[in-house]
Amino acid sequence: MISILLITHGELGKSLIECATHVLGDKPLFLESLSIENDCTHESMFRQISERINLLDQGDGVLILTDIFGATPCNIITKIIKPGKVSAIAGVNLSMLIRTINYRNEPFDSLISKAIQGAQDGIIHIQGNQSC
Repeated sequence: MISILLITHGELGKSLIECATHVLGDKPLFLESLSIENDCTHESMFRQISERINLLDQGDGVLILTDIFGATPCNIITKIIKPGKVSAIAGVNLSMLIRTINYRNEPFDSLISKAIQGAQDGIIHIQGNQSC
């Protein structure tokens, strides 16, 4: 099973995990978050992320989900990516996280495709006479 690590600004990752736990009924195993704070150094966060990856990885790798491409969390993790072992996706939302949790027994390439599709499928313009 591929482990999942959310690296986000503030408490976004923690909140997404709480929401996913609510939707799914139980907190999924090997799912954690790290918050990037304004006063952290890149070296310190790099060390924390590396340690968390080592603790989470059950042998199938870790998928990192982050919030904004080009922001600090994304910039730090670009140095940690190892194809087939540690991959990352920017733009996390609740739909992406739930899809990732549900398909994390699949190979990385398939999981990444499903996660991105889940994020995109969760973005819908709701019209007044449309049922959800």
